[in-house]
Order: sequence, then C-alpha cells, then structure tokens
Amino acid sequence: MNYQEALKFLESPSRFSPRLGLERIGAFLEALGSPQETFPSILIGGTSGKGSSCKMIESVLKEAGFKVGLFTKPHLQTYRERIAIGDDLISKEELTSLVEEIVPIAENIGKTELGFPTYFEMGVALAFKYFAQKKVDIAVVEVGMGGRFDATNVLKPIICGITEIGFDHEKYLGNTLSQIAFEKAGIIKPGTPVVVSRQEEEAMEVLMRVAEERGAPLLQGAVQAEGPLSFSLAGQTINLKGQGGVLEEIFLPLLGEHQISNAAFALACLQCIKEMGFSWTEGDFKRGVAGLRWPGRIEILSQSPLIVIDGAHNPSKAGALSRAIKECFQFKRLIIVMGVSRDKDLKGILLKFKDFEPLILASAASSGRGFKPAEIVEGCQGLGIPAREFPGVSTALQEAIGIAREGDLILVTGSIYVAGEARDLYFKVE
Repeated sequence: MNYQEALKFLESPSRFSPRLGLERIGAFLEALGSPQETFPSILIGGTSGKGSSCKMIESVLKEAGFKVGLFTKPHLQTYRERIAIGDDLISKEELTSLVEEIVPIAENIGKTELGFPTYFEMGVALAFKYFAQKKVDIAVVEVGMGGRFDATNVLKPIICGITEIGFDHEKYLGNTLSQIAFEKAGIIKPGTPVVVSRQEEEAMEVLMRVAEERGAPLLQGAVQAEGPLSFSLAGQTINLKGQGGVLEEIFLPLLGEHQISNAAFALACLQCIKEMGFSWTEGDFKRGVAGLRWPGRIEILSQSPLIVIDGAHNPSKAGALSRAIKECFQFKRLIIVMGVSRDKDLKGILLKFKDFEPLILASAASSGRGFKPAEIVEGCQGLGIPAREFPGVSTALQEAIGIAREGDLILVTGSIYVAGEARDLYFKVE
C-alpha cells in the first residue's frame, strides 16, 4: 500500500455515515492494544473554537518542553494535519504504515454486527496508535461531533474543556441549545475537572447540571481577557488575568475577538493542569501563543488584491468571522468566494454577511459533499444577495481577482475544505 492508496481507503464514500455509539470504536481500539490508555490527555469539545484552543494549549505545552500529540479536525490541505506532534505532521510513510496495520482489524470489525468503522473513527484510532508509538507526554484531542457518542469519548482525560456551544449538526445533536449542550456535556467525566468557556444561559444550565450529577468540578470565568490593546494584520496584543495574576502584552498571531476568547479558555485549561505534572511558565505561555501556526483562520493569502481565507462553516463561526472582518479590515466592497457542506445551515451563514452587501461567487470543494453552486446562488437570491456560480474554488477565486478593484476585499469561506483549496493555489502542501 502506498500513501495515495492509504488515503483512498480512509476516504471511501461508505465511511462518511455517522453511526452513534462507542461500542465499535471501543472494540477497534481494544484490537489495536488500547493505545489510548498509554498517555494522559486533554479532551476539548464544544461548537466553536475547539481547534484553535487545542492548538494554543499544545503550543504552550510544547514550549514548556513536553512532547505533545495533537488531534484536530477537519484538515485544511492534507489529512496529515489531523495527527501531529508539535508542528510536525505525521509523515506520509508513517500514516501509510499505520493504515496498513489497521486495515485487517477494521475489515474484521466490519464483518460483525458493529459494522465497518467510520472515517472519523479510523482517524481517532490512527491518532491514538501513533501517539502511543511515539510515547507522547500528553495528547490534546479535539472532539469530533457532539461528545456523548463521539469516538474521542473513549478517553479518560485529566481534564475536559467545552468551548462555546452553538447550532451545528442539528440532525444528530438536536434542534435546541439545551439538546446540543446535553450531547456536548457527554464528555464530562466523574470527578474530572471541566473547564467551560462563556455560554448562553440555556446551554450553561445543562453543563452545570451534568457536572454536578457526575461530581466534576466545573470552572468557568477563571480567566478574564482584555484587548485587543493593539492589532495589525499580523495579529493582536492582549492581556489575560488568571489565577497567578495578569499576563501582559501577549501577542496572539490570530485575528478576531473570538480568538481572544479562545486564548482565555486555553489559559484556563493550562492553569487547571499545572499542578498535575504539566508545569509551565509565563514565558512559555507567551512564546507558545506568539509562535503558534494555525493556517486558514482569517489568514491573509495576498495583500494586492487583499485575499483572506477562513474555514467558518456554521452560523456561529460565520458571525465571529463577519465581526472580525468588520473590526480588522477596511474595504470598499466584499467579494465572497463561498462553498458550504450540504449538512450545514446555508441560510444562517449567508445572513451573517448580508449587511456587507457582498457579491457571492458560489463554488464547491472538490470533495463533492457540498451544496451545488447553483443551490448557493438560489439561497442568495432568496435573501436579495447578488451571486454567480462557478464550477470550483479555483475558477471562482480567479474571477474574484479579475473583478476586484482597489480597496476590495476577497474572502474565501464557508468550509475549511474550500479555504484549503484556495490556500493550495498559494502554498501547496502536497
């Protein structure tokens, strides 16, 4: 098996049907030797900010001298981004070797009543096996969808974290905040501290109730943020006030108020594990945050014309992005190259940008799992937003560049995969 064959195996269309429950992933990991039991972990759930928060936590712990495994999703340009140690992605050779190892086990499980492991379950198994092989000191793990039945929930973490909860994956998680919060709260473990970011009251009530029922100490508001004190297109400077006092003039190379909230949440998590054998200093935190690399999050690809990409794929993330665009950029006209996965709230995303009176250039990622460009155009027409359709991200972006005038902003968003295809045109990964 070569690398492309390994990816083809993982990305078979039959792997993309979520089936709730932990029995299959439990059996899968047991057959692999239960690798998840060989390292301590931090498990981060929620709706918005999970990935960025995980990356901040990982970056600080790496700066403090720890060998840190990082599992996040989805990926921007290459599957290998999902499984990393520090800034080093799993290599093509290592990924291929691990896939070869899990294929017969997955096929055996597929012959049972449990059914074949899903795309995400195989990713979880690959990550945990890799972290065990590499003998990481700790793994920072992002929950996939929900929490209660998510494959990552087989972990017994030293702490859990839950970022802002909003609407996403309603088909599987429910149509109210309380229903979604209940699924997210499924990662809360008996007696294990849970760090919670700012929440709507409806969601917070659920988290507090579940934490109390399970005897899990719940920490909210442990860190207050101040800022931005200053910002440029390279990032922003903030203060964070936590248990040990104020950390002043932290440079955060990510734009948007939502990233300030993520930094505060990350600090709260790091404070929680400081007495658990994972000590770090103020300098570690500042250097770790300042040095983190996290592409595809309000990332500038070009200054002339001004092109920004962001993977916002639900109304909550689109709202945070629209606020950040308004705060951080000055522009005459907004041209949006947009592609949206079919299971997302297209109308809710479009509404977050309506006040900009943008021109939408509708496209679709090459995965084929998104709305057709014509469907996006139809959605725009229903809201009075001018739109045109294009067969792919590259053609849509080329058109945007061709029609952009001085002072215009081109934004590529709606899906991390759409953002990734735009980034490929400027920074090819593989």
